Amino acid sequence: MDEKQLQKAMQLISIAGDSKSQSIQAMQLAEDGKTTEAQQMLKDAKKTLHEAHNIQTGWMTEEMNGAQIEKSLLLIHSQDHFMSADIMLTVAEKVINLHKELDQVKTEA
Repeated sequence: MDEKQLQKAMQLISIAGDSKSQSIQAMQLAEDGKTTEAQQMLKDAKKTLHEAHNIQTGWMTEEMNGAQIEKSLLLIHSQDHFMSADIMLTVAEKVINLHKELDQVKTEA
C-alpha cells in the first residue's frame, strides 16, 4: 500500500473512531437524562462521520476513474471502522429517541 493510501486508511480509522465515540457519548448523555445535549452530540457524530464518508467516497471515485487501489488488510480494517461507526450512529439515534419518549412518559405520569 503506497503512502497516500496508507494515510487515507489511517485517517478513515481515526475519524470513524471519533464518530463512534461521539455516538457512545450521546447515548450516555441520554441515559443521564440529558437528551438535548445527546442530540447535539449525535449531530456532531453525524458531521464527523460525514468526513469519513468523504474519504471513502474519494477512494471509490479514484478507483472508478482507473486508479489502482491495493486491497490490503488495512484498507479492509478502515472500512470496518467506518461501517461500525455508521451502525453505532443509527443505534444511538434510536436509543436517544427511546430516552426522549421515556422522559415524556415520566413527565406525564
